[in-house]
Formats: sequence, structure tokens, C-alpha cells
Amino acid sequence: MLSKLIIVADLQHYKLFTNKQDPMGRESLELLESVDDLEIHQKMSEKVSDRKGNFTSVRGSGSGEDHNIELEEERRRIKEIAKQISQSLQNNAHKCWYLAAPKAINNKIVELLDSGVKEKMEKNLHADLTKIPENELLGHFNK
Repeated sequence: MLSKLIIVADLQHYKLFTNKQDPMGRESLELLESVDDLEIHQKMSEKVSDRKGNFTSVRGSGSGEDHNIELEEERRRIKEIAKQISQSLQNNAHKCWYLAAPKAINNKIVELLDSGVKEKMEKNLHADLTKIPENELLGHFNK
């Protein structure tokens, strides 16, 4: 029998669960994958060089180029999460799947998924459930 897969993600965490039923019909979750991106927790000064660029702007300031490094890091991580979801769903047989991701990144993740992957998605919660205990997780999807 094909199972239901549940994915919870934010920019730092990705967890894949499968839904199991015991002989009494009670549902429980089993963790299949868990990935933590520790690089997200680093300070920007730890990720890039602390030497200022030797660039002179129009105003004469030599403080270097203006980059949106944090925004680019977020975009990169969202692409990684979408790729991880596609790989996980391809590697684990399932009849349907649920997603929970924070509102700020949820739609961006879903936009990057293939249409075949999106078709099997039954529930999509705009919430960060990565720190919710496993035994409470199903309750959020059954509301």
C-alpha cells in the first residue's frame, strides 16, 4: 500500500516523514530524511571575506560593491529545498504528500516544483512546523 509523505521545511531545516498505521488504525509518523543547513546560521562575516573591495563609487567611497548576499542565499536555499522535495518524492513511493513551509517561502518553493510533483500534493500549509514534535505534526494537517 502506498503511503502518505509529509514534508516540513524552512530555510534551515528539511524533514521528510512517512505516515504509518498500526493494526488498531492509529496513525504515526516515521522520519525518513532530515537535513539541516548549518551555513544559514553563520554570520555574514564568516561567509565572506572581511577585506573591503578596492572599488570607488560615484560618491568617492571605497567601501566595496553593494550586494544582496542575504537575498541570494535565501533564493539558493529555496531552490535546494524544491530540488530536495522532488528527489525525496521520486525516491519514496507515495499516493500523496503534504507540505508545510513558512508563508514567506512556501509559494516560492511550490513554484519551482514540476507539475507532476504538484499534482500529488494534497495539503499545503503556510506554517513553520519544523520544530513541532512528531506526535503533534499530523494534527496540524488534519485540521
